[in-house]
Amino acid sequence: MSVEKEPSAPQASRWRSPHLWVSSTYFAEGFPYSVVHSIAEILFKEMGASLQAIGLTSLFHLPWNLKFLWGPFLDGFATKRRWLIWTEVALSVLLLVLAFATTMDNILGVASVIFVAMAFIAATHDIAIDGYYLEALDEEAQSRFVGYRATAYKIAMMVVSGPLVLLIAGVGWFAGLLATAAIFGVVLAYHWRFLPQAESEKRPIQELLRSLFQLRVLGLAAAIALGIAGVRQWLQTDLHLEIASGLEALAPWLFRISLSGWIGLLLLLLLVATLLALGPIRRRIAQKDSFYARAFVDFLEQAQVGRILAFVVLFRAGESFLVKMRYPFLRDAGMSMAEYGFASGTVGIIFSFAGTLLGGHLIAKHSLRRWIWPFVLSQNVLNLLFAGLAWHLAANPGAEVGLTTLTAIISIESMGSGLGTAVFMVYLMRCCRPDFKAAHMAIVTALMSVSFTLAGVCSGFLAEWMGFGNYFGFSFLATIPGMALIFFIPHLDKHPSSR
Repeated sequence: MSVEKEPSAPQASRWRSPHLWVSSTYFAEGFPYSVVHSIAEILFKEMGASLQAIGLTSLFHLPWNLKFLWGPFLDGFATKRRWLIWTEVALSVLLLVLAFATTMDNILGVASVIFVAMAFIAATHDIAIDGYYLEALDEEAQSRFVGYRATAYKIAMMVVSGPLVLLIAGVGWFAGLLATAAIFGVVLAYHWRFLPQAESEKRPIQELLRSLFQLRVLGLAAAIALGIAGVRQWLQTDLHLEIASGLEALAPWLFRISLSGWIGLLLLLLLVATLLALGPIRRRIAQKDSFYARAFVDFLEQAQVGRILAFVVLFRAGESFLVKMRYPFLRDAGMSMAEYGFASGTVGIIFSFAGTLLGGHLIAKHSLRRWIWPFVLSQNVLNLLFAGLAWHLAANPGAEVGLTTLTAIISIESMGSGLGTAVFMVYLMRCCRPDFKAAHMAIVTALMSVSFTLAGVCSGFLAEWMGFGNYFGFSFLATIPGMALIFFIPHLDKHPSSR
């Protein structure tokens, strides 16, 4: 079975191997994400920003939470390859502009604008890469290369947060950011020259540009801008502090939900509400021929879509509860911060990569249906390792657990998590329908945050009330609803409409 839709020229085929371009595209996906999240915070701190301003850099993540809103445009206009290339061109230019901006006296205002622009373009770049992956690879290859995706993405994050930060510290912001732009430019040059063509253009990009300058679109943009300005003005008053303190006293759990969590919950509620009114909405769209709205309706028209939504939300529920309390428990068990960082951030990541690579290979070789239960059980049952250790420590006060044992537990659990990741990513890709692959991938990845949100709200209270042993036991019980749905969900075999 051919991996690429269009075979490349013989002399260039080795450079167009999916082993190379899958790795390079997902390295390119993780690279600007890490720049916006790691470099921005460091830059603001080093340039003398206030703690409040540094804290607001977390808002740069917002475009990644909202990218499902403009995902349909990438399916409807131009090609994913073209979107991918031109967003990389824009990101390269912005990195260069940021480098020169660091030579200015008052950098923070300019840097804020650059990082906001970079965040929106990088989030769009993510949509293009995920959509291109689904277009350029057949279903077997999509499973096989899942591990390459995860590994390349993590390597990009480590390159930015490690060597590049050290380089900036050594040679200064200007030279360090020029080097950052150069690295990304090399990836861009490879994609420009060798990234295979994977689809034909649906509508020219000029149509999208013309539609964006329609009066109603400009009016909506103006309304949003005025709303943002109004919120900013309101935040400068004391009224919002009084309202916030009153709400916190009445419902403190509301303040445990992150902004990304609220977006995930609102998206889920929107999809459920749309599903309940699908008939009238479908008829209205048919009359107006709205490509944008059709992307969301098409997702909801899948057979057994309610089960799909429930599975996507619940799949990582148990893991979410585990992750939230893993570090506090291990610190109480005698593990230092440095030891935990090495065990989880180095050894654990290696085992997680290995699990994802192995899982993707075996799913591609055999099938998702064959491996879903072994891999899901590997992810979920290993929560009981932490429960058993916690019960042992509770029953034997003063008992010590060696660093080797704790590292082994983290590594085994990370391996299981990697196998579960392979299952989940393959399943999410099968939930993306042919005409709206990029939009549907943006939707399902946005829904992934819901279980982490719920765990974040409840985890601290539950762990304090139950004790760590019972809490980790509960984290396993939280996996059961998602596992029970495996008996009923579609797409365990090939997607009915897959090529």
